[in-house]
Amino acid sequence: MHVETERLKLIPLSLEGMQLLLDDYQRLEKLLGLPQTEQTLARRLRPVISHNISFVKNAPEYHIWYTYWIMLLKSEQRLIGGCGFKGPADERGEVEIGYGTDDAFRNRGFMSEAVAGMVQWALAQPGVCSVCAETANTNVASMRVLQKVGFTPFRATDRYLYWRFREEAREKERRPDEFELYDLSVIVEEINGNCTCNMRVGDAFYLRRSSSLSLPEGGHFCIWALNSVLPLLAARQRINHPADWIETDSRVTCPDPACGLIMRIDRLDKQILKHDEVSPIPWEHDRWMYDF
Repeated sequence: MHVETERLKLIPLSLEGMQLLLDDYQRLEKLLGLPQTEQTLARRLRPVISHNISFVKNAPEYHIWYTYWIMLLKSEQRLIGGCGFKGPADERGEVEIGYGTDDAFRNRGFMSEAVAGMVQWALAQPGVCSVCAETANTNVASMRVLQKVGFTPFRATDRYLYWRFREEAREKERRPDEFELYDLSVIVEEINGNCTCNMRVGDAFYLRRSSSLSLPEGGHFCIWALNSVLPLLAARQRINHPADWIETDSRVTCPDPACGLIMRIDRLDKQILKHDEVSPIPWEHDRWMYDF
């Protein structure tokens, strides 16, 4: 079994192959019928492969979902990186992908090509509906890989962005007057001072359907804390450039420094809205120079 793209062949390793990748790289090359090189496995990948070996031993029936897939550059018959999944599909039908390219072969589009091939393979497997991925919010190169393939961010923390690819998202023909916004929650995460408004950790409010604010039953929210977070909500409802601070900074403080209240803005479900649902000004598609 393997996945083939225009320039690459992606091959899932057996337990023996993964062990050779750790212990005897040149013997693995020989086993695969490749020219011998002086290449070695990158140190940062050694714990990854070790974990893969453990997972496969503990759950051999899920070998294909835990193993390491090597990336073979067909034109040079050389191993240039690898990728793989972090286990079988969860109850939602989602699998998570991880990937990496050897330093000498970066910035040539190989990783995007490999991830695209692996995503299409995964979505063709029974029970798989979507593929997700995690990137550090400073890893712009990895973000670009996912963007090129068609992933979109669905959640962010102060350190990580979480991405998802669904086949129907690519195939759906969106009407030109439709657009997407996230519902949001704003949650009190910490209180490090004296909050005189009786706010508690866990207090929250929700923004849904573009403009509707709501509180849990019996809940309340301080208007001064609300005043701090309101200017950011419209931007957080939309997907921005991955390096934009609004994508990586999800926390807001109360304007009272003695209060020490910290709020976190989380993205929830994505909503598809129509222009005329949210604006009294009629949509005139012909006015625009580009198509959505």
